[in-house]
Amino acid sequence: MPTIQEMRSRLDELRGLYLRATPAQRYKVALDRVTVPSSLPNLLIQKVSAVEGFSRSMALEAERRVGKRVEDAYAPLRYLNGVVLIRDHIAPRFRTDPEHLFDPDDWDLFALAVEYRNFLVHEASSLRAGYCDAMGAACERVLRKLAEVSGVSP
Repeated sequence: MPTIQEMRSRLDELRGLYLRATPAQRYKVALDRVTVPSSLPNLLIQKVSAVEGFSRSMALEAERRVGKRVEDAYAPLRYLNGVVLIRDHIAPRFRTDPEHLFDPDDWDLFALAVEYRNFLVHEASSLRAGYCDAMGAACERVLRKLAEVSGVSP
């Protein structure tokens, strides 16, 4: 498995490659992403988005429990990514920080997965399997831990 630092460095390299790529080169990657919806980059996007959506629902529920109307609570939470939702809205509710709520490597990989998700979505790029597997597995573990601490875990 690649190290977290290697994956961080690779993200910077991929951004540089994207900037120098021609539209024809980007089109091939974009077409692959559209025609293979079950590709690993697409699955990583889904996993990050799943954690983000569940995190937002937990943050909304916490606001509702202190008497805030859901409609009023949603606007400030609407565009926050999963890292910010967990770090600023969920972990404090449990009087902790993400590094203690989750395995530290899982938290680092999830935070990196959010960055990669943004890159994959906005640049229609691709990513090697080992990276997707490592970050995707961390997303699943973060989601399961969130479900456990929220009391909705089966």
